[in-house]
Amino acid sequence: MCHNNAVNALPEPASWQDRESNGVIHRHYAAKVAGSDKRLAIITDIYGCNLFYQSFATYFAEQGWNVELIDLFSELGELKEVTREAAFERRHKLRDGEACDRLQRFIAEQEIAAVIGFCLGGNYVFELAKRGVDIKLVTYYPFPAGLQNQDPLETPLDYLAQLNQPVTVLVGDADDSAGRDNIAQLAQITSANASLDVHVYAGSGHGFLTQLDSEDEDLRTNAEQSLAVCVKAISI
Repeated sequence: MCHNNAVNALPEPASWQDRESNGVIHRHYAAKVAGSDKRLAIITDIYGCNLFYQSFATYFAEQGWNVELIDLFSELGELKEVTREAAFERRHKLRDGEACDRLQRFIAEQEIAAVIGFCLGGNYVFELAKRGVDIKLVTYYPFPAGLQNQDPLETPLDYLAQLNQPVTVLVGDADDSAGRDNIAQLAQITSANASLDVHVYAGSGHGFLTQLDSEDEDLRTNAEQSLAVCVKAISI
C-alpha cells in the first residue's frame, strides 16, 4: 500500500530538523532558495516518514519550499516490520478526527500555504477542504469511500459534490485499494463541481508515484505528469 521504498527519480534525502508545534511532530526541511518564505506541509501514508517521503520533501525544498513533513505516528512508535499488516495495526491506533483538528491548528499557526497528502493523508486533505481551510490542497490516491476509524471522518463521497474549497486530486483508474468503482464515482462528481480538479491516470494503481522509476513508459509518464500537476497546483 502506497510507499515503503525510496525512488531513484527523486533526490537523496536532505538533512532535517525535528520540531514539535502544539502536538504536531514534524521534520523541517529548509528551502534551498535563499530568502524563500513559502511553506508546504506533507502528510504521509500509513508507512510514515520513510525514505520516499524524505526524498519527496527534499524535492520540494530544492524548489524553494520550506517543507514540514508531518509525523503522525511519532507517539505510536516505529513499525515492528515494514509490512502492510504492521502499518495498518499502527494506523488503527490513530484518531482521525483528532489528528485533523491538530493539523488544522498547525496550518494556521505555521502559516502553511499548501498541503500535499497521500492515501490516509489524502483523506485528511479532503477533510481540511470540507472544513474550509483556504490554502492550496493536493491529494494523491485518497479513499473516496472513507476509512474505518475509532474517530471517523465523514465519507468523502457523501460531501464532495458540495465542496467549495478547491482540491487537486491525483488518482489511478486501476486503484484496487481505493476501489475502481469509487474512483469512477469520484471522477463523475468532477463534471458537476468545478472545485475538484481530478486527474485520473489510465492503468495506474494505488501508490503510482513510485512508478517514476518504472520501465513501463506509460506508467512512468503517468507518474511524471502527476508530479508536474502537483507542482503546478501548489504554485499557482
